[in-house]
Amino acid sequence: MSSCQITLSANAGAALHLGSVRLWADALHDKTVSGFSTLTPELQAAVAAHPDFADPNLIFYTHCHPDHFSQALTQQALTRWPFAEVILPERQFEEQLLLSRPREQLFLPELSIQFVRLPHEGEQYADVAHYGCLLDQNGFRVLIPGDCAVASPVLREFLMETGPVDLALLDFPWITLSKGRRFIEQFMQPRHLAVYHLPFASDDIFGYRRAVTKAAEQVQVEDLRLFLEPFQCENFG
Repeated sequence: MSSCQITLSANAGAALHLGSVRLWADALHDKTVSGFSTLTPELQAAVAAHPDFADPNLIFYTHCHPDHFSQALTQQALTRWPFAEVILPERQFEEQLLLSRPREQLFLPELSIQFVRLPHEGEQYADVAHYGCLLDQNGFRVLIPGDCAVASPVLREFLMETGPVDLALLDFPWITLSKGRRFIEQFMQPRHLAVYHLPFASDDIFGYRRAVTKAAEQVQVEDLRLFLEPFQCENFG
């Protein structure tokens, strides 16, 4: 039976294991943004030593905001894991897969990935090159929309073409906003819901963790889990 293991690094960073494929999504960043968490030097060392963050096949970034992407840390990872493919929507490395079209596809022996250009949340970020993706591992479908605008019509159109998903990995405003909860129930229809982009307790100056815990009670899904701590690991499937 297909399944997905997710291990949090910090913020919206995660290592996903689907079958034999190891994919990192927005996993490496080191710039502090007020109210959120990043990889401190101590956490960077812990990531480098953690077995869930070893030998990635793919290193994917939804976009290059500093709370999602570090060129220096990614280059260190590519030096250590030279066979990993890095995928992102800006030219940052000599050897990389560049996302540039509205839709892109990648096929591996055990995993197919559909990338879709999505609007970033916030009008001030309208020009940001930003992509979500839909992973399909033997019929188990995982949606990662990144920092997509909550309830985006572009994402709605994509999901109406592709259908419901098994697991959605979402930024926390998707469940704190009523329009996000409605969108989840109407268009994503996931059996499993993983919520992240949350600060660790020491960085939670705006009370996001409490708000998300309360909002989670209002989401009509079979299985909802909050990612709150570094290296928290959850299995879905």
